Amino acid sequence: MSAAAQAAFESADGPQFPVADPDDLAELYWDMYTKRDRVEQFSPESLTPRPSA
Repeated sequence: MSAAAQAAFESADGPQFPVADPDDLAELYWDMYTKRDRVEQFSPESLTPRPSA
């Protein structure tokens, strides 16, 4: 079903959302769990908000 929804969005020039690889997310979450040095992180990094001036 998700392939059909994706095709419908692409054909209609619908919204394009970044997609993270599940393996990358698993590694990121495991690292956050074991190191406990942060409570959140944006993924992919390109979505990190920039500080406002």
